[in-house]
Amino acid sequence: MPESPSAGVIQKLQAELRERRIEAERHRLEAQELRDRSGRPDPRLARLEAEVKRLREELSQVRDQRDELLAGVREALDRLSRK
Repeated sequence: MPESPSAGVIQKLQAELRERRIEAERHRLEAQELRDRSGRPDPRLARLEAEVKRLREELSQVRDQRDELLAGVREALDRLSRK
């Protein structure tokens, strides 16, 4: 059975989701390293924590988009199978 057009979109969203997870983890590790390295707060720490928060929010939005798309694909397939 040929791959549906939505499969490409889903794969793209999943790849983007993986990229965001990697970015968030990299920033989290970098922030932890900065915390561990110095006794006083590093000025970059607040920026990194804000970036981690932004990436988590973006990740949540991408997940929501993926879930909406999957629901639409399932509904369309269900309708097609009933015909």
